[in-house]
Amino acid sequence: MLARTVIHHTALKKSGGATRVALLILNGLEESGYTTLHSYEASENPLDPLISAEEAAMKIPGNTVVHLHSSADPAKFISALPETVRLIVTLHDSQMITGGCSHPLDCTHFKKKCLNPCPRGFADSEEVRRTSIETLLKREAVLISPSKWLANQAKIADPRLLVKIIPNGIPWPDSIGDKKIAREKLRVPIAAKVVLFIAHGGVNAAYKSGSQWAAYWEGIKKKVPDAIGFAIGGSENSRDGDFITIPYVDRETLGEFMTAANVLAYPTLADNHPLIILEAMSKGLPSVSYAVGGVVEQIVSGTNGILVTPYNKKDLVENISTLLLAPRVSKELGVSAFQTGSKKFSQIRMLKDYKKVYSRLDLN
Repeated sequence: MLARTVIHHTALKKSGGATRVALLILNGLEESGYTTLHSYEASENPLDPLISAEEAAMKIPGNTVVHLHSSADPAKFISALPETVRLIVTLHDSQMITGGCSHPLDCTHFKKKCLNPCPRGFADSEEVRRTSIETLLKREAVLISPSKWLANQAKIADPRLLVKIIPNGIPWPDSIGDKKIAREKLRVPIAAKVVLFIAHGGVNAAYKSGSQWAAYWEGIKKKVPDAIGFAIGGSENSRDGDFITIPYVDRETLGEFMTAANVLAYPTLADNHPLIILEAMSKGLPSVSYAVGGVVEQIVSGTNGILVTPYNKKDLVENISTLLLAPRVSKELGVSAFQTGSKKFSQIRMLKDYKKVYSRLDLN
């Protein structure tokens, strides 16, 4: 047990992957008898007050362990913390090591200094980047990354940044759900070949190729005429033939869709250690994804999913279609994904790793 309280801080109260990870750790700590709290800057309820990063930091009591997951302004949040606070920062994306972008993608200036003006429109990007990195170093933050990829990106940004790897984890079920029952609940034909596209923002999700989903679907449908596609996570409810667009659904319903499906199509352009792939693995659903970022640390291509050369749209469509036409292979990949994920990416394993970090900080 710790002498200090662990305070998890997020930009949003409930939404987003960083908040999900924070709350999974917080809930796990509470169940283990730890004293832990949640601090945030904005609630999803528009009637709740919005506070600045500095205001949130100044409300943090001293002599605590603060675990920063996200903030509207991480550098200002960190700078405003009491001096007696011990700080952990999990890099859920690249925001704190860039001039503001969550992923540098193909920016040629990431390994140098940010270009002025920034091609992506971030104001004072090099100054923002320098301030963020210097703030982390000054406060002697313990840096965590869910992926080796982002840890390496941090080292490229500044060799002084030392990052420990703790992969994300989620609650893992004891067994894979029943596909037939899930399809009956969702009124999906039992014999259908089902592919899912999922992202927050749906077709407007830039980093997840949302604007290209319809084109991917068109290619899949030509190769697999009896396929059914679901695009989940946007704001519209619509249907174009067998391509069905669904707004945000709760986690339980999303799990039903994953159990019912044959393949998760994940044409991500950049990613750290996406929870959506872990969610799919926990439902026995194989993913076909571009081999980018930390995705390659989750998927072993041909064993528990399929990795495709980044941005090769033809190959992505081909591999998705091949799995839809080979349900036995899809099932085998899904079972392997479930088994490997249960060992590597469970909430229990993640919590155990973070407890070790908290304990070391508590002793210093």
